[in-house]
Amino acid sequence: MSTENYPFAAVKDIKIGGVDYTFFRISYVGEQGWEIHFKMEDGLALWDAVYAQGVTPVGIETYANSRRLEKSLRLQNADILTEYNLLEVDLARPKVKAAEFFGKDALLAQREREHQPAYLCTLVMQENVDSNGVARYPVGNCPILDPATGEALIDSEGRRSYTTSIVYGPSIGKNIALGYLPYEYCEKGRELEIEYFGDNYKVTVEAVGYGALYDPENGKPRS
Repeated sequence: MSTENYPFAAVKDIKIGGVDYTFFRISYVGEQGWEIHFKMEDGLALWDAVYAQGVTPVGIETYANSRRLEKSLRLQNADILTEYNLLEVDLARPKVKAAEFFGKDALLAQREREHQPAYLCTLVMQENVDSNGVARYPVGNCPILDPATGEALIDSEGRRSYTTSIVYGPSIGKNIALGYLPYEYCEKGRELEIEYFGDNYKVTVEAVGYGALYDPENGKPRS
């Protein structure tokens, strides 16, 4: 099971307790991990086998939130939303295919803009202690505010800015958020605020568009 014997993206069948399982060596953010594929009825036996070896079950948090935001990875229906185009999400392909398809005219018109009305940005909380002295780790959708006015940001299309995802990043040691900012606020290093349960917290724009805070060269998944 070593990385040397089992390199990145390798697939092997491994027998555990007399049952065959298919292991896919893969990584989402750089952890040396595996996807394990098996029949539904063999799941309990696998769980019992790895748990007996001292493995700690932690659910899907690494994939769903914490390490995902450290890597600036977008999640469908959370960060990738129908009211924003792929150029604003920073997921647009570099070229448009020659063949006709539904929405092509709209896509071409969006690409011809000098800039988009908003961009998905990475924000980091500067501090997370509330007015009662309690450290907070926000979840959900928090409005993003202009500290000069205390008002939520609104782009030229009338869309309000809020955190589409927010979680504590253990490798970074700070709360990280993704959120769409109006173009005029899309500046790395810019200080804004978010509101969470009546308290305002300072945040800094760390990346406009994609910008991983952890392993930015994406070398760890291939190590």
